Amino acid sequence: MNSIFDSPAFNQNLFYPRPDRLSAPPDTDEIYIPVEDSIDVHARRSPNPNARFSLLYFHGNGEIVSDYDDLAPMFSQLGCELTVADYRGYGKSGGVPTLRDVMGDAHKIYDYLKGRGKLLENTVVMGRSLGSASAIELCAGNSKISACVIESGYADPVPLVQRRGLKIDSTTPEEDRTFNNSKKISRLSRPLLIMHGAQDTLIYPAEAELNHREAGSEDKTLKILPGVGHNDIMASLEYFPILNNFFYRLFPPT
Repeated sequence: MNSIFDSPAFNQNLFYPRPDRLSAPPDTDEIYIPVEDSIDVHARRSPNPNARFSLLYFHGNGEIVSDYDDLAPMFSQLGCELTVADYRGYGKSGGVPTLRDVMGDAHKIYDYLKGRGKLLENTVVMGRSLGSASAIELCAGNSKISACVIESGYADPVPLVQRRGLKIDSTTPEEDRTFNNSKKISRLSRPLLIMHGAQDTLIYPAEAELNHREAGSEDKTLKILPGVGHNDIMASLEYFPILNNFFYRLFPPT
């Protein structure tokens, strides 16, 4: 049976790719990762000689790698070496995105970076909004990842479809295994931080609570940030201190 998650009606309304015509900042590492014949996905690494861990970041829908250029120094201050990955069709990447391919590409991106020494031994995977699908997919199936951070992520895929104006009442077991964050997160065993804006009306805080409740990690933290929503969560004065406390606890300076 064909899944609605593989249909053009869903995927063409889910993704909002845009090109990236900006030049890379000095001293960054431009990486093109082959994910399929003649299709490369672009990632940008911001080297940090003082990094205690790598942070592989999957951004939100409508965003691209260069949106994080100005934020890279702030992440570096947390002790990480930031690598932001685009999706197919986004920025300088080739191809056309589908949710299934985006999640499959997460494994290829990690394996490529790890195999070429672009990730440190301690690696955290972080996904924002739609990027939560890539992050949970990768972290649920890879015990070598040190920790996982989910920011403004969805849980149940049914509302994800309904927000596209399509009708769906339930999901099949196969669809749950592939597309349901709240089901897959039960397989996650690494330390987990979930952050969500209390005023988020695009993906409600209840989805963050569901992911936290279902997460298999013994070490799991949920932070609902007051006064912010989906696209302004970084404006919260708590945002970076929460990340810093989580990373400091896991990777204290020597």
